[in-house]
Amino acid sequence: MKILFVTSEAHPLVKTGGLGDVSGSLPAALHKLGQAVRLVMPAYPQAVERLARPLRRSQLDLPGSDEVAILEGTMPDSGVTVWLIDSPLHFNRAGGPYGTAGGDWPDNAERFALFARAVVELAMDRGGLDWRPDLVHCNDWQSGLVPALLEREATRPATLFTIHNLAYQGLFPW
Repeated sequence: MKILFVTSEAHPLVKTGGLGDVSGSLPAALHKLGQAVRLVMPAYPQAVERLARPLRRSQLDLPGSDEVAILEGTMPDSGVTVWLIDSPLHFNRAGGPYGTAGGDWPDNAERFALFARAVVELAMDRGGLDWRPDLVHCNDWQSGLVPALLEREATRPATLFTIHNLAYQGLFPW
């Protein structure tokens, strides 16, 4: 089975809690069982730094968005292919993936909406990577728009949505 594993963090690239643990280990376990797994997450500076080299870069045409690219590498020690959504305006920041010690990034809704739109392009094989999943496994609120956006597609992969921590719901003002 071809599985696109969508997450906002994965150990050892970036980890703030249990989501990072699961996202680092489950794709590796599925890969070991012979499944064709690709992990996709934002291109935070620490993720880019820790991704196994060499990195392949390709542009992603995302209407209404400035420069967006895909960085392709391999998860250290597992052989799982990783695609990082590279949008410097949204993800190239000092601090954690969701904010700094002072609080959340004020544009998190916009950041992860862009991430979701990019994931849909990959899931529909419109990212120039010649790979289309059978299943898109989304994890926590940061990828919550992906299944809704895929619903608009005539022929789409199946989706699975896993909640790791219900306390974090990605609620934003209108």
